[in-house]
Amino acid sequence: MERSMNNNRILMASLAIAFCQLTSTPARAQSDDFGIWTEANVEKSITDKLSIEGGAELRTRDDGFGEIDRWSVGVGASYDLTPWLKASVGYSLLNDHNHKVNNSGKKYADYWGFRHRLNVSLTASYKIGKLGISLRERWQYTYRPEKTVQRYWNYTDEDDDRYYGEEADTHVYKGKGTNKWRNRLQLKYKLSKQWRPFVSAETTVGGSGLDKIRYAAGTEWRISKQHELEMYYMYQQNKKDEDESNRHVIGVSYKYKF
Repeated sequence: MERSMNNNRILMASLAIAFCQLTSTPARAQSDDFGIWTEANVEKSITDKLSIEGGAELRTRDDGFGEIDRWSVGVGASYDLTPWLKASVGYSLLNDHNHKVNNSGKKYADYWGFRHRLNVSLTASYKIGKLGISLRERWQYTYRPEKTVQRYWNYTDEDDDRYYGEEADTHVYKGKGTNKWRNRLQLKYKLSKQWRPFVSAETTVGGSGLDKIRYAAGTEWRISKQHELEMYYMYQQNKKDEDESNRHVIGVSYKYKF
């Protein structure tokens, strides 16, 4: 009886934390962006504890299908250290569509650039009846190679918000590596054998403090033992990068297991 009461207290506290995180986002709808994120992955079980995975992702921005924001491919592996603790490692090659404007606003660059990303994670999980609670701690290192791009002059016109002139010069973005620490709390409920709705909140912390927060709500649809679909809505709030808008995201992720 006492153990049941303690479990209920844990459940109520976890739901309260998630609710507060999901409802504490300030409104900035007038400057928010919208995007669609799609992902496809393949997972292979090597042993009962070890599995490997590979996949690809495509992201859009600016009114959903306005333009491609990023595509990426990645590989990874995970290992169950204990029944409640899992370790994982992964590498991704990212190709980003960048739009950069200098501090004076007189020059801009519009180009594609690669980044290399490595991550190492520990995920702890705990179950209370049909409710699963997980906390993922992830270290992430991203390296952007040096790239030379064409940077164009930008002129203002009364009839148009931005008119791009033809004159251009070159600009070098030097190679740069960044370290991030990501923390994600997720609550997932086993509604049936196929459906598992969830809510989550994730923070990303860099060298100068909190960079962004992501709030998500969605569901897993386990179509069969091998096929799994995840659908979600996410709100991403940026804290540091003034050039990047907050973002509403509709996401769909497919996974094939064998």
